Amino acid sequence: MKKNVFPFTAIVGQDKIKKALILNAINPSIGGVLIKGDRGTGKTTAVRALADLLPEIEVVEDCAFNCDLKSYRDFELYK
Repeated sequence: MKKNVFPFTAIVGQDKIKKALILNAINPSIGGVLIKGDRGTGKTTAVRALADLLPEIEVVEDCAFNCDLKSYRDFELYK
């Protein structure tokens, strides 16, 4: 069952958070985004809304960080 997610484009007044999330989605080598703010500012809503827009990826089973399969295989070559 899929949850209803607030649309990313409907989030208003969080331009810095939205820009940081979009840049990280475009270039994951940025390494992530740390979002800090008071309760009720829409941090989780923004993240879930963007995640709903992103394509599904194949992940490594039992990886706590949802490692994508290609990067994991590349990493295994250097072990």
